[in-house]
Amino acid sequence: AVVLLALVIVGFCELVRLSDAAGVKLLGISGMLATAVLATFPYWHRLWPWLISNKLFINQEFLPTLILLSLALLAIFAEQMLRYRTEDALRRIGVTLLAVLYLGVGGTLILQLRMLDLSILVLFLAAVKCTDIGAYFTGSALGKHKMIPWLSPGKSWEGLFGGLLFAAGMSVLVVWLLDMHPYFAYWKAAVFGGIVGLAGQFGDLCESLLKRSAQVKDSGAALPQFGGVLDVIDSVLLAAPIAFLLLAILA
Repeated sequence: AVVLLALVIVGFCELVRLSDAAGVKLLGISGMLATAVLATFPYWHRLWPWLISNKLFINQEFLPTLILLSLALLAIFAEQMLRYRTEDALRRIGVTLLAVLYLGVGGTLILQLRMLDLSILVLFLAAVKCTDIGAYFTGSALGKHKMIPWLSPGKSWEGLFGGLLFAAGMSVLVVWLLDMHPYFAYWKAAVFGGIVGLAGQFGDLCESLLKRSAQVKDSGAALPQFGGVLDVIDSVLLAAPIAFLLLAILA
């Protein structure tokens, strides 16, 4: 939870930079607080037994999350009114909510994967990041057909297919190494790796869309050779909900 909190806070600061470059000001106080609380919600809400055992929330664990999102929206509206009144309200509130949903909801799902089991988190991260690795090397060696040149000129169809194959293979290897095969068959691991890897590549394109809109090459400079933190975690943020759906279907 602490590591995730640090990542989403830095990621939020990078989104502030991107929005500034695009001419839109984020509501930093309410936005960062809502993002931090939402991203770590699966951890800290279990520290309050009354929140889990309360009759309103029994068998309805989604309800506290919806209430938290609503409170975040209230806080965002309040900051807009107190600091800026009506000035650029629609764009400020809209881009702040984007940041909260992007980092907060994505973060909370990643943490929930960890709380299910450490091996599941390792499998998820291996699938997403091995797609990146496989796509880079395959694309560098064989890439001829650009996938979406106006959005990500470096990505090719050959790189994508190579990355997905590598992700499927590495997912099978992770299942074998962590002895997960008694309850997660090898073919399921390959399917999981390929689909989650594809979702991760789409997540990477989504962040590229934001950077292109702001005319910024990297989201930040926190990680030399990789760009910003957002450039590293973008793929896992939007792949997490797909991972949950696949686990529900395959497990």
